[in-house]
Amino acid sequence: MANRAVKAVLGVVIIVVVLVIGAAGYYFGKIVPLIKAGKKESNYSTAASRPSVTGFGFDTGKSNQTIADLKGKVVVVDVWATWCGPCIYSIPKVVALRDRYKDKPVEIIGLDVDNERWGKVNPFLQKHSEINYTIAVPSPAPNFLYQSLVDLPPLGEVAAIPTIFVIDQKGRLAAKFVEVGHEKEVDDLVNKLLTEPATS
Repeated sequence: MANRAVKAVLGVVIIVVVLVIGAAGYYFGKIVPLIKAGKKESNYSTAASRPSVTGFGFDTGKSNQTIADLKGKVVVVDVWATWCGPCIYSIPKVVALRDRYKDKPVEIIGLDVDNERWGKVNPFLQKHSEINYTIAVPSPAPNFLYQSLVDLPPLGEVAAIPTIFVIDQKGRLAAKFVEVGHEKEVDDLVNKLLTEPATS
């Protein structure tokens, strides 16, 4: 009887160890690289090196669109959430960016990644009437991994917000900036991309 109990306990211990090893393998093999990618900035200095992100979709509350619908415009996608203090702090800077380029072919999109989507966004917008740029949510809804990583293909992973993606007039990713403090870099890049030919 004691022997059977020991075997049962050993069996449970072995199952737990296997599950822990499997979970650790998944986390360190799959999640950790995605988090690193999500926190990594990128800058595609040459047009030929820029990956196409035309398939990225978003819902503005009025219509579903993709980056392909905005070809001919430089697109700045500011990934944010209503609970994110640095994101809220950055709103006046995004407003200023929209004002600076209001007469140019530039589209600014505030892409909210709250789990509740419009349920959180709409009440927030009622309190922030100063927002003068397009607000959207990803469409389809993104995959959330461990609540700290948002997968936004083909833009990429986001592991810290705000994260800003800058897209050229042909729908190709030109740069990714992570967290606050990149206003001058974004402004300089938008200016540079506006000087490039909008069509092939």
